[in-house]
Amino acid sequence: MTKVYLIRHGETEYNQKGCYYGWTDCSLVRSGIEQAEALKRVFKDIKYDVMLTSDLKRAVETATIINDSKKLIIDSRLRELNFGQWEGKHYHEVMAQYTEHWNLWTEDWVNAIPTGGESIVEMYNRVSQYLEDALFTYKDKSIVIVSHKGTLRMIAVYLLGLPLEKMWCFDFDHGKYSLLEINEGHGSIKCMNNI
Repeated sequence: MTKVYLIRHGETEYNQKGCYYGWTDCSLVRSGIEQAEALKRVFKDIKYDVMLTSDLKRAVETATIINDSKKLIIDSRLRELNFGQWEGKHYHEVMAQYTEHWNLWTEDWVNAIPTGGESIVEMYNRVSQYLEDALFTYKDKSIVIVSHKGTLRMIAVYLLGLPLEKMWCFDFDHGKYSLLEINEGHGSIKCMNNI
């Protein structure tokens, strides 16, 4: 059996503003650091073999605070969706400035591409290919993945064998962890948003 702990990075300034900021590289704010420190206390009592993280600062900072003893494996394939020219903007601004692309996005969110970014299906392919590699490499191990809300949604639907449209059923909170177990190719949820 493979255990997969999913952790969303701590809070950032862009989270507080409600902006899109997929590939924008920003650090944790004080509350985000406190969230990671709380998780560090929890994970002192959880046995895991490896911690994997996105290469963006907010994820690396969170993982580094939690993980003070095991090797941290950093990979860009665990990044959030690339929102292109929408990065750093609130969705009201995007609706006003990129109306045509916004309408395409709302009509076909799986395949439409934010102006200069990547589509949900492109992101899913990137994340699922990474997961295939990780699950092969760490079969029957206990894995911690520190990443982003959108990425964790992709991981959840992939591990549970759900259609991509079900990604919206999952919500991952800052400073909390979820646990999925994979047994003979079948995924199950053990807990969501624990602390």
